Amino acid sequence: MKKLSILFLFEGFFSFSQPVITNYREENSPLTFNTVRCIAIQSQTKWFGTDDGLCSFDGQNWETFTSTNSPLIDDDIRALKVENDSTIWIGTMQSGLYKKQHSEWINFNESNSGLHDNLVRGIEIDSTGKIWLATSEGVSMYDGTNWYNWNVTNNGLMTNNITCIITGFQNEKYVGTINGGLIYFDSLLNYNIHSIVESGLPDNSSLAIDIDSAGKPWFATPAAGLVTDLGIGGPWERWNTSNSPIPTNGLTSIAVNPIDDRLFMGTQVAGIVIKKDNNWFNYNTQNSSLPEDYITCISHESQYIKWAGTYNSGVVRIEESSASMSEFKLQELQLFPTIFSANETLKFNHEINAHVSIIDQMGRYLFTHCLIDQREFNPGLLHKGYYIVKVEVFDRHYFFNIVVE
Repeated sequence: MKKLSILFLFEGFFSFSQPVITNYREENSPLTFNTVRCIAIQSQTKWFGTDDGLCSFDGQNWETFTSTNSPLIDDDIRALKVENDSTIWIGTMQSGLYKKQHSEWINFNESNSGLHDNLVRGIEIDSTGKIWLATSEGVSMYDGTNWYNWNVTNNGLMTNNITCIITGFQNEKYVGTINGGLIYFDSLLNYNIHSIVESGLPDNSSLAIDIDSAGKPWFATPAAGLVTDLGIGGPWERWNTSNSPIPTNGLTSIAVNPIDDRLFMGTQVAGIVIKKDNNWFNYNTQNSSLPEDYITCISHESQYIKWAGTYNSGVVRIEESSASMSEFKLQELQLFPTIFSANETLKFNHEINAHVSIIDQMGRYLFTHCLIDQREFNPGLLHKGYYIVKVEVFDRHYFFNIVVE
């Protein structure tokens, strides 16, 4: 491998303008329950799926739908997908799938359709209008006339426990599972399964998936942090607590801002984590008015307005200031070379006061050193392979990928 001097940008958390956060919950609004599992935005209307009913809010007026005042049989809402300004699809815990068009409701369930399971936790509409469903009995697809199903018994899936489905730019589908790896469908319905054993996938479970402006998929995993696919089924790039500033590996949701490609990630214990290129920020109960740190879902209304569901505290509207974007553009620390031979000296672009550590892919610290008004250090005789350089400067942490050849 030819030696290169590549500059990697730092990754660290920064101070950020305080967003304006408005919390809607049972106690201060018509929201029917404080556990909000899913959010969908239909023009000016926001839809919230809760454990006890479906709610809509247009900014001024609320409307609620439960088994007592609507055709819903089950009030436990697990998935929402907007088709157009008049149609929304609703997935439930026990009564299957609903299509709501204006005031007309249609229910698809195990008894009256080809749907194989009444628990629908994910809904996607592909570029040809087909409805894809993530259920606890496999993947289902409805083309408007016929139903198609993929499961362990008939198709060799590793699990029937499907969590989420999203469509890519070429009408391909990315499917997340619990302990069943990732399933990729092409536009002709051929599929491949990618797992830890088969392709080195960091986590066989994925709770949410989104696509960035380049068509690259991003996966929120419950144990391995943030993962993206650099190819088609690997190689995988991952960000976890060992190699990045991400505060937890337990991600629950992900939503890519379509305007600026910022990644917004929900967590169980650390609020909302934001990643933009190599810069990170975190909204949590300690540094903002978030009512709790267990975020179940995130949706973008606009570049600066987000909606997030919580496990116990209803839904929050997050309005960022326009200054937030400029705050991502900070002076960047650089390290070079990043591909080098053992016992070679590494340099930063300016003198620093910091603790420098070398971490291997298992998270083990192999080298630590304190720099006082220095810019150079020699990590010694490292074996060939990939490593992380962690730099601790006051309350900021920087991370660089390096390769010993």
